[in-house]
Amino acid sequence: MTHAHRTHEALHGNRWLSWAVLVPAVAIVLLAFGRHQALGANSTSDWKGIPEAEVRLIAGATATGQELIALEFAIRPKWKVYWRSPGDAGYPPVADWDHSEGVTPGAISWPLPETFEFWGLRTYGYADHLVLPVALDSRSRDRPTTVRLDLSYAACADICVPVEASLSLVLSAGDLPQNRHGVAIAAALAATPARMPGILHSARLSHTSGEDRGLLLLDLAPPFDLGSPAVIIEGSRDVVFGEDECHTTTPGRIRCAVPVDGSNQALLALPGSELTVTLHGTGPAIEATGTVQPDQ
Repeated sequence: MTHAHRTHEALHGNRWLSWAVLVPAVAIVLLAFGRHQALGANSTSDWKGIPEAEVRLIAGATATGQELIALEFAIRPKWKVYWRSPGDAGYPPVADWDHSEGVTPGAISWPLPETFEFWGLRTYGYADHLVLPVALDSRSRDRPTTVRLDLSYAACADICVPVEASLSLVLSAGDLPQNRHGVAIAAALAATPARMPGILHSARLSHTSGEDRGLLLLDLAPPFDLGSPAVIIEGSRDVVFGEDECHTTTPGRIRCAVPVDGSNQALLALPGSELTVTLHGTGPAIEATGTVQPDQ
């Protein structure tokens, strides 16, 4: 046999050897791709809502292994959706999970919102993109489970549109994947104000009987410097909390004055009521709940 014939046969044999190695490798890649696609299919629902503010469910595990679902909004420019307390106008997302099977979604976490001013109205909400993490209070891990959500929310630009959306997401048995959705949910959790009840030392209302305006005076003691601090007030819906003025009085102490407008009756009823203060500036935002006291 000539050298040329031996070379040809060697090459011919190597070609079949290459195919013998390549075919199983391709099969492994396709199986892995199929598994990835299956995981992806169980990590998002379809988009629902309106084109100006679409919403879907996403699911995943964070780097620490915490398993969560979330509402993800894709919001067109000039449009917004609202925070849990929308301010002077608007309607927050309201979730009904009652038809879920094998899984019990819990509380929604609310990242710090933006402040919007429009025609003299101050509102709080989100633009562009929003992820609202949702805790899983319980989940059957030995079988697939189904998250079902009936969601009501408002999307606003120059006009407001009420939206109703029904979403469904099947979660695979076993662990939820550590995927990009888990990363997005973890980032939204990091942007959610931390609860620190001890930071609100006092909340006092200064109000002259017979007048329709008062002044809410807050004394706060955050555990770190916030730079230029500001507050968002959630309280009685019978009054309107105006633009705050906050300043640092001594290291670690902040004083805020917030105008409060409402009927004389509503202002007289404010002392003794509960309010939530969200304090933000540079660094993480924090929140605390307290009781309004009359000014001494």
